[in-house]
Amino acid sequence: MKPHAAPSLGAQAQGRVRRAPMTLVLLTALAIPPAKAAEPLGFKGQGIGSSNLAIAQDPRFECRELRTPTADQVCSLRPREQETIAGVRLISLYYFYDRARLSGITLSLPANQFEGVAQALEGKYGPPRTRMEQVRNHKGDTFENRILTWRQGDALLEAQRFAGRLDRSLIRLSDLAAAERIRQRRARIPDRDL
Repeated sequence: MKPHAAPSLGAQAQGRVRRAPMTLVLLTALAIPPAKAAEPLGFKGQGIGSSNLAIAQDPRFECRELRTPTADQVCSLRPREQETIAGVRLISLYYFYDRARLSGITLSLPANQFEGVAQALEGKYGPPRTRMEQVRNHKGDTFENRILTWRQGDALLEAQRFAGRLDRSLIRLSDLAAAERIRQRRARIPDRDL
């Protein structure tokens, strides 16, 4: 019987070389933290399609029926109630519902606080699509309005530096499919005002 010959140093080194890339890949994969999954677009746990129960049962809010292209109920903060986003006190907050499911949120805040809130949104949702537009005041002075958007499926979050006034910013979460869905549903209901 022939004794087994010890592998040559060259063969051992080649074996290590072959295993080294796999070991390096495994160690690298373990060292890199997993990519942060994009959080669903929303505000304080309320996202598109959420039930209206949490807000309707919160005593800080009052809800009422309405008929808009995207909602049949709106809930807003009661007078003297407050809410914040990224530590900034909101001027107004509205939740819009269609058939008890969230179809949109509108938040208004001081324009001089926009940059901090925009940075917080980017930290939470990742880089936005950005566009600029020119707005004018009643004197004809021109200002640059920065508009940031994030989209996930039919959910769209838009943050506007100036919204209707130079001292107000607006953040709007919308269900892009809601208007068409509601229009089709309402078209099937006969108009009672004829």
